[in-house]
Parts: sequence; C-alpha cells; structure tokens
Amino acid sequence: MGTRFSRRSVLRGAASAAALATFGKASTAFAAPAVVQSTGSTVTVKYWTAFGGGVNGTAQKKLVDDFHASQSDIKIKMEAQPTYEDVASALTANLQTGNAPDLAVLSDVWWFRFYLSQSIADLNPLVQKAKLDTADYVQSLYKDYTRHGGQYAIPFSRSTPLFYYNEDALTAAGLTPEVFKTWSGFAQVASKLAGGKTKFAFGLGNAANYGAWVLQGPTWAFGGHYSDPQFDITITEPNALTCGEFFRKAVEDKWATCTADPITDFSTGLTAAALGSTGDMGTIEQTAKFKFGAAFLPTEKSFGCCTGGAGLSILAKSPDEVKAAALTFIDFCTNTQNTAQWSQTTGYMPVRTSAINSAEMQALYAKDPNRKVAVEQLPKCSPQDSARVFIPDGDQIIGHGWEQILVNDKAAKDAFGDVKAQLDQDKVPVLAQIKKLEG
Repeated sequence: MGTRFSRRSVLRGAASAAALATFGKASTAFAAPAVVQSTGSTVTVKYWTAFGGGVNGTAQKKLVDDFHASQSDIKIKMEAQPTYEDVASALTANLQTGNAPDLAVLSDVWWFRFYLSQSIADLNPLVQKAKLDTADYVQSLYKDYTRHGGQYAIPFSRSTPLFYYNEDALTAAGLTPEVFKTWSGFAQVASKLAGGKTKFAFGLGNAANYGAWVLQGPTWAFGGHYSDPQFDITITEPNALTCGEFFRKAVEDKWATCTADPITDFSTGLTAAALGSTGDMGTIEQTAKFKFGAAFLPTEKSFGCCTGGAGLSILAKSPDEVKAAALTFIDFCTNTQNTAQWSQTTGYMPVRTSAINSAEMQALYAKDPNRKVAVEQLPKCSPQDSARVFIPDGDQIIGHGWEQILVNDKAAKDAFGDVKAQLDQDKVPVLAQIKKLEG
C-alpha cells in the first residue's frame, strides 16, 4: 500500500443506479432529521475524506453525489486529502482555527488521539435520537470505536491484511497454495519463487506503508505482541524477537524484500506474494497481468490477524443540527445497499451483516472467492495491540523498528529495544490523559 494513497485505490465508481432508484429524491429513507428540518434551510456538512484522487476519489464523490440526489435538505461539502495521515494532520492543525470539518475519515491509529482531546463527539446520543439500528453493523468492527461507554466513529472503509499470491508463479514453480499455510513452510520453498520472473518470493512494506500494521498478525502468529491492553510494551519478549529475526533472515537470504510499495511490486510481478489490505483487491485486479489468489495470513504457533481501515467521526464542536445531518450522511454511506456497492467497488469489507448476506454480495463471492476471504477471516481477527493504536505515532515508531530490521539488517533485539524505549516514554502522557478523562 508506492504511496499510501495508491494502496487505497479502487476500481470503479461507487453506488449503482439501483441505489439511486431505491434512495431517489422521492424517497423519505434519508429525509433530514427534525432538528435539521426545523432550521428551514439547507444544512452544510464539511467533510474531510482520505479518498481524494483517481478512481478512489471518484468512488467517494459518487457516494456524495448519490446522497445529494436522495434528498435536498443536507449539502455535503467534501474536501479530500491524499491519505489518512493527511486528514489527521490537517485536523490537528485546524482544530484551533475554526477551520476544522464537521465530519472526518479517521483511521484505526488516529481516532483515539482525537478522543483523548475530546475533539470528536460521542455518537450514542445522536444514534439514539435518530433511532438508528446499529445491531446490523458487524459488531467487531463497530466496537473498535467504543470507549468508556461512548461510540466515537461508525465503521466505513474497514479492512484486514490479506496474503496475496501470484498463482501463475506458484504453478510454474510446481507448488500449491498449501505452502502458505505456515510462515516456516513458506520459507522452506521460497527459493523456488525467487530469482526468476518474480525476483523475490515475498514483499514487505516500510513504515510509511503500514509495515507495523501488516506485521501485527505475523507477530501474533509467532506468539509475540507489541504490547498488552495495560500498555506494557512487550515487543522485546522472546516470541516477538523470533518473529523479527525470521523476517530479517528472509531479507538476508534474498527471498524477501522491504519496499515502499509492496502492492505495486506484487502487481507488476516483482514479488510472488505480499501482505496487503483488503482494500488493495481492486487495485490488484486492475493492474496485475497474472492470475492471483488471496488467502488467510499464514500461521506459525497460532493464527494472527488484525483489523484496520477507517471509520467516520463527527467533530464535537459542530452545532447540533450539523451533527444530526452528518449522522444522516453516515447512515446513507453505510446502509446495506451502499455498503454492498462500496465493498464490490473497493474490496473493503462490508460493515453491515445484511450487506454480507445480500444476494448481491453472495453472488460476488460465488463468482470471485478472493472477495470472500476477508469476511471469512474476520471472525479469527483480533483488536490491535494498544501500543500501535493508542500511543500517538505508535504505528510509525514500531514501523521504523521493523525498517531497522528489514532494511538495515539490525538485530531484532536491538531494533525492538529502541522501539520499547520510545514507546515506554511516549505512553506516559497517554496514560495520564486516559486517567484524567476516564478516571
């Protein structure tokens, strides 16, 4: 995921004509809430999204256009940033100036810091007043944004890491997908996939390309952790070091490589396999010139995989009528029909159970089994370690530690020792903020 933006590219436009027919201007399904209607004029919601260019931006814009076609009381003023990090950085800079949005896409590693600063609203009062059915959301995704009894985002562009592999390269090497069942099994045959048309058997991402995210699952698979729920940093314990050394040796033995854009490298045939987002599926389908497969992450001592992606948060400073209007837009973007369309277009997971079970999605899964892998893997996934998602810049700190191992050939005990020291320092103000806010 070359740049983080390309990682989130999508294939086609988002909502279909069927969605417009269902939720057209004559429909009352998305009529403005009473607090909006009482204003007697159009309510504008300033929306910052990370889906800002190419087909990805087209898909996001189509959702906004479809919403405008469905009603006339609410106007979404969409402003696009290139990445999740750009959204969060701009939000941080503009919170004090009055130029912040009313609604923002916030990734798994960004929403919590805005929760700590009390910049995003608890959505529970809004949800209850609007009588929205939240039970239909995939609960493991919905609860990722629950904290101290409040709900601080609604799942939108949600994903898990997937293991992508080049089926043509696998067949040419006389291998089957069974070799990817375990990391050690993959290592035993990796040399057969490296050095030919596919120069490397496996591609890893750097810190800027969410290396710490995709390697969270393998760390668990080897029995390690970045941290525990109490913020004890455990990345220097033996099993985590074993995982670090496994991948350091993979690069040293030249069957694996760490690059700035592992999905592009996979799609162009440089690598035979890669870890990437569910949301990379559309990009790979569009660009790869070979048959590819998607699979669960390999196991080792056990299975390990985390969730990721982003949700939609409403800013606490926005007026009540704007908050209500923003929730109406969120409900539209994540309803059954639009969830199914968004998932079909992008490869992101459907965030509603009804969308997963819809005839539309079931037909897609039957036609393209790759699309079902993330949904089938999801029940086996776990929430991420606290160090990555709750400590500011934890993702980058851990990611840079991985870079030291994979790029600079630094011993895992030394690289992760530096990571632990930094995280132990940075967690102190976070724990103080949590205590002040939650008691």
